Amino acid sequence: MLHLLPAAMDPRLVGDDEGTSSSFGGDDEIRRPITEDSVSVGSSEDDDDSSSISDCESVISGSRIVEHTRIQPEGLVRLDVSEKMYGIIEKKFISRLDVHGVKAQIQNIHRNLFNTSAITQARLRSFQIFSKAVEIKNEDVANIKYAWFGASKDEIHNIILHGFGHENIQKNGSFSHGVVLSPDHSPLESVESAIVDEDGVKHLLLCRVILGKLELVNPSSTQCHPSSENFQSGVDDLVSPKKFIVWSNQMSTHILPEFVVSFKTPSKPSNVNRSQSDGVRIQKPVSPWIPIPELIAALSKILPPKSMKEITQYRRSYIEHKISRRDMIQGIRECTGDSLLLMVLKDFTEQRKQA
Repeated sequence: MLHLLPAAMDPRLVGDDEGTSSSFGGDDEIRRPITEDSVSVGSSEDDDDSSSISDCESVISGSRIVEHTRIQPEGLVRLDVSEKMYGIIEKKFISRLDVHGVKAQIQNIHRNLFNTSAITQARLRSFQIFSKAVEIKNEDVANIKYAWFGASKDEIHNIILHGFGHENIQKNGSFSHGVVLSPDHSPLESVESAIVDEDGVKHLLLCRVILGKLELVNPSSTQCHPSSENFQSGVDDLVSPKKFIVWSNQMSTHILPEFVVSFKTPSKPSNVNRSQSDGVRIQKPVSPWIPIPELIAALSKILPPKSMKEITQYRRSYIEHKISRRDMIQGIRECTGDSLLLMVLKDFTEQRKQA
């Protein structure tokens, strides 16, 4: 066993010893007092938003005792709608989606307390230690932000229990060597990655993320770690980011899942025609679109069997709720290339005009 001697450690990396923490829903809930940790790791407040999610007390900042709180077996506690944290998260989440014409209804919000076992407490302590290390390395700037992660109910359940793993990396996405999260002010992409459960509910994780110094990473890049010691994480746009990329070698130490937000969205978004809900669209809503079955039929006349097999598999995985619609479309685009896809879309649009 490897032991770290206290004398060898930077004193700034050592916090207090109080633990916190952990779990995900069930009927066998128990009641017990919760001691929250008192180590602060910074804020992710938007400069122009006084109601930032970061205004609420984090599980890793703000020492207090919560007595007789209802805790579920995995360590999650359900927030009451009257709590400040619930209001802040709900307001920001709904308002950001409303900008895109997506109406959402929060069903409940659970908070991860990281206190069900020594392992969950160790994950929290690890996050705190790495946040301090990055802060020291970057001259007192750890750049810790809130970010969203969307997935299936089972995947989120496993993350709460075991932390992020390689199965949480988008294997067929644009950034296939890291966990991709969306900023707290831009939840749409994570919402699109969330998969509806048996009750018609979607689930997102709201995580604290140690970003440190960010570097631009191009889509479909083969990069799998920071390009140099000067960077810690990646981003799709340095000015207006929509994706944060946490590399696989840092996902277990730089991401802390603090909240599970469960919500419903209407089956028919207010600004999307029902007939277009199963089609492919390129970028803007005003661009051409085509139903998936007709797209596959058109592509089968052009692409080789191997490519068609991959496209059909993406379609099947989406129907079986194994991947999100966004991942399906991204996979199809990677198989065809945008030039060919646009040509097929244009031909389809012209045929519709002539019909």
